[in-house]
Amino acid sequence: MLPLCERRLKLPRTDVAPVWTRSWPIAKEPTTLGQHLKKKRFQAGLRQAQIARKLGVSCRTLSLWECDRIYPAWDSQPRLIAYLGYDPFTETGLKTVEGNETNGVAYFSTDGPVSIGQKIRLFRLKSRKTRLQLAKEWGVSPKTLWGWETGQREPSKYCRQRIAGFDF
Repeated sequence: MLPLCERRLKLPRTDVAPVWTRSWPIAKEPTTLGQHLKKKRFQAGLRQAQIARKLGVSCRTLSLWECDRIYPAWDSQPRLIAYLGYDPFTETGLKTVEGNETNGVAYFSTDGPVSIGQKIRLFRLKSRKTRLQLAKEWGVSPKTLWGWETGQREPSKYCRQRIAGFDF
């Protein structure tokens, strides 16, 4: 006589999206980097931990990117472009400083920079240098450079002459 046994099969349903992807609204036309990331992740039906591992960042970092609380560093951007399959950094540029991104985030507008601080900031971002690197190169403190970039301070006449040699 054969022993009685129960067999249970557990198969994933491929015809229905996971419950967690149906409960959160996502943008149909993403305008920020976070919306681009969230839309791609939800379309794939993957969790943040899986995507974070794939991108080589922590779950918290990915969460902050998706919420547009922080902007990815330069070294993370090639991995994000490869993951998304397109370059969202050219499409999500902010038109003004008062955009939906946090303070200190890189922004590229279609209009040219107006103030000297905006020109310095754009020069720093295009040359892919941190504020500390550029401050050392120019012989000023990072806090001084930050003040110039944010428009809280203006470079003195002496400092303007020192940085005039740089094309910005």
